[in-house]
Amino acid sequence: MTMEVNVQEDLNAVNDQLQKLVEELNKVSAARENIIQQVQNLNGVAMYLRGKLPPEEQAVPEGLELPPDDLDRSIEYPTEE
Repeated sequence: MTMEVNVQEDLNAVNDQLQKLVEELNKVSAARENIIQQVQNLNGVAMYLRGKLPPEEQAVPEGLELPPDDLDRSIEYPTEE
């Protein structure tokens, strides 16, 4: 008894799953970029407000330092076709 493999059906299923994952990844990536922008905006406001304080009160609270500037992706995500 031989089992026939329907390559076209399998390929279609894999392509559908791949497309869904790329769409999900693009949504997550867009949300990440939005959060990065919000952090940068709030950091700018905080820097401005700290500048309005007397010098002895201008220290950045512990834990609020920005992470290193390594927020850029090292690989590109596939584009939707």
